[in-house]
Amino acid sequence: MNPYFLITLVLVGLFVWTIGTFFFWRISQRSKSRSSQVLVQPVFRLAEQWLVESQKKMEDLIQKSEQPLSTAQNELLELRLEASRLPQGVKNLRMVRESLAHPLRPVALQKKLVDITKLYLDEGDFRREEEGVVYFKSSMGEMPCMEVEGESRPLSDAQMKVLLSEANRVLGKKDQNPVTGGFIYFGNDKDYQTCLTNGEWMEGLKAHRLMVMDFKGLTALLISLRLSKDVDRVVRVFNQGVQTTVGLTGQSDKMSEALSALSANSLKTRTVMEGNPPGDLKVAP
Repeated sequence: MNPYFLITLVLVGLFVWTIGTFFFWRISQRSKSRSSQVLVQPVFRLAEQWLVESQKKMEDLIQKSEQPLSTAQNELLELRLEASRLPQGVKNLRMVRESLAHPLRPVALQKKLVDITKLYLDEGDFRREEEGVVYFKSSMGEMPCMEVEGESRPLSDAQMKVLLSEANRVLGKKDQNPVTGGFIYFGNDKDYQTCLTNGEWMEGLKAHRLMVMDFKGLTALLISLRLSKDVDRVVRVFNQGVQTTVGLTGQSDKMSEALSALSANSLKTRTVMEGNPPGDLKVAP
């Protein structure tokens, strides 16, 4: 066979293959061009922009919510931890109360009534209007306490009458309910014992709604008031802490519902783009 003929045949075949390939390439490019013209419609670009913005909002939400939610979780854990210490507080109060049944041995303080009071109570828990009288602020209202300083001579009937008259004047100065009385504090233990053994005096004190006490009794009273104020503060602070958690009730359910709706509608819209009929995309109220 003539070699020139074979060469010519090969060249013709190569030319035909090249021409065919070129035409197929042009057809493919035209198809891609037509396809790209459809995808870049303005409405598609706007739809993509909205989705990009929505995606960005979700990404920002992840960053913004992580720290506050973590902090809130830690605060709730701390609140539960502190609440678990409340039984210990009850136990401590019970131990102090049980100690009152045993003889008290407080260190004797050579101080005035107001100075002893300041050792136990805050300034806002009592007030002083005149010398020798302190008003304790209790759950029953203000209760005055009159101080009787010890003298070298024994306590007499005349002194007791003056004391009752003065106590009646002090009690009449304050606005209180009828069941609230006051106290008389004897700085001298001998005067206190003398008063206790005199039935007529004790009846008069009872009629004026007055309780007498010595240094031990004053110490027990101030300890009780101090702890009562501490308990009131615990109750107030814990109630405030618990109330701050009320707003969290149901929030996790709402968050879960909103995220579930997004996931469900994302799946539904993808099926729509694949040729399935659209379903109900409304968010439940």
